[in-house]
Amino acid sequence: MGAAFEAIPEHLQEYITTQDPTLYTSIDQAVWRYVMRVSKAFFSKHAHPLYLQGLTATGIPTETIPSIETMDHALKKIGWRAVAINGFIPPAIFLEFQSLKILAIACDIRKLENLGYTPSPDIIHEAAGHAPIVADPAYRAYLEAYGEVARNALISKYDLEIYEAIFKLSELKENPHMSAELIEYAQNDFEKIAAQETIPSEAALLARMAWWTTEYGLIEMDGKPLVYGAGLLSSVSESYLCLKGGVKKIPFSLEATLKTSYDITRPQPQLFVTKSFPELTLALDEFANTMAFRRGGVYGLELAKRAENTATVVFENGIQVSGIVSDFQTDAEGAETLITLSGTKQISFHDRAADELANHVLGSKISIPLFERNVISASLGDLTRKLHGSGLHTKGGHRILGRFKKELALGTHGKILILENAKIVGDSGEILFEEKTRPYPLILATKVTSVFGGAADRARFAARGQHSKKVASHKTNLTEETIALNELYQRVRDFREEGQTTTRLLESILHELNKVGPNDWLLRLELLELFKLHNPNSVFTAQLRQKLNELSQSHPQWADMIDRGIELV
Repeated sequence: MGAAFEAIPEHLQEYITTQDPTLYTSIDQAVWRYVMRVSKAFFSKHAHPLYLQGLTATGIPTETIPSIETMDHALKKIGWRAVAINGFIPPAIFLEFQSLKILAIACDIRKLENLGYTPSPDIIHEAAGHAPIVADPAYRAYLEAYGEVARNALISKYDLEIYEAIFKLSELKENPHMSAELIEYAQNDFEKIAAQETIPSEAALLARMAWWTTEYGLIEMDGKPLVYGAGLLSSVSESYLCLKGGVKKIPFSLEATLKTSYDITRPQPQLFVTKSFPELTLALDEFANTMAFRRGGVYGLELAKRAENTATVVFENGIQVSGIVSDFQTDAEGAETLITLSGTKQISFHDRAADELANHVLGSKISIPLFERNVISASLGDLTRKLHGSGLHTKGGHRILGRFKKELALGTHGKILILENAKIVGDSGEILFEEKTRPYPLILATKVTSVFGGAADRARFAARGQHSKKVASHKTNLTEETIALNELYQRVRDFREEGQTTTRLLESILHELNKVGPNDWLLRLELLELFKLHNPNSVFTAQLRQKLNELSQSHPQWADMIDRGIELV
């Protein structure tokens, strides 16, 4: 895929990996096969009509875990792409891929014990869940618009904390070597953070919209709700139960979805039913009109300050300053007059960091004053004389002084004066900001037109607040304890793929399975399928059915999955 993805921004490329099919176990392949066979049977009646066609259109097979490269070639025909990624990437990164029309697909696959549902994104969720409905042009339009809007959302410090907790919990749950004690500790940690009372950020509100649409959405067709959300399409348990009476079906509305929080660790008590995908796109645009990146000004600065995380302030001349908005001042009319940013900072123009400012080491804080139009339109000579004299008057009634060093032009209207010994003085003579040791970039601007989340030039931002740690590599579910069982799964797989018909080999496999996997239901289901096909009157057919019924009764968490598998057989 390398040459095809040269255009992907550098800060996204670090999340792309190479899918290694040899890391998938025979148990993994059986998990995939079971999920797809059950899903195709169920969703052919209960999902969006394009579901089955979408599987074919996006390169998703039934019998084997899909090749992400094959999916990429298939998606390319409808204007999208696919990349293999490592584990649970930050939501902001996933959405940035989506805004580029790229489906980011996690290579890992859930463990057998988590077959019904896992909070950790895996290839079942990303491929079998997200990809099929992408075949619908109206749904693609919604996904693309959502990606563009969401990548501008302000992400709060709390959002990062909850992401870290979810990341840790999901990785532990899917780690075949992890102890139950550590998983319980991570679960408690997540619940503690999730229980905190906070005002939801733009990113959190958009996450709610995504959860109730792209993840757990239903669409009404011919008077009945049909599944299209990836979380449901990839969960053989919850999707089966969600259409029953115990789960509320609420007509979709922007207000309702934004008000409704969710818990990723439990089945959803309600779902939202949309009338059409264009309805979602219109609602998304309605919400985008309330966001800081479209409104700017004091409204945007207030949201950015509350977020306590990296944001980008955009001025009317196109200059962008990224950092944490720690404070700002307004005049009597309520307009912004002075903005203070802290943390790692960056000055950019049209999303590209200014090369001439790249070597300037800004201080721990930087204050940026705004000016009246007549001030910034003055000649360079007038500006420098005032800077060197009584000071250049700002919109807030302050004065800025400093020794002019040089002028930088960014685009047609963007101007920055580089000063030495700069200071901003209040109307009572107090020093509001001072930079004695570093060059100070004085941005000549009159207002803030936009404020959006993250840095402007994300690839070159030194410490991207919304980017968090990622999994080191694509992993395998094989353990010392599952080696013998995995070999039996492979022997059954070989039997099927080689077209064998004599069931004597299956009898020997079943005999060994009773020793190494007394409670394994999935391989018994596959054996039942093959016995029914090649020797339906065999005594082992009855034995397998009886054992599966016993496992269904003794392990209620498996009951629905066992029963649905038997129905297929």
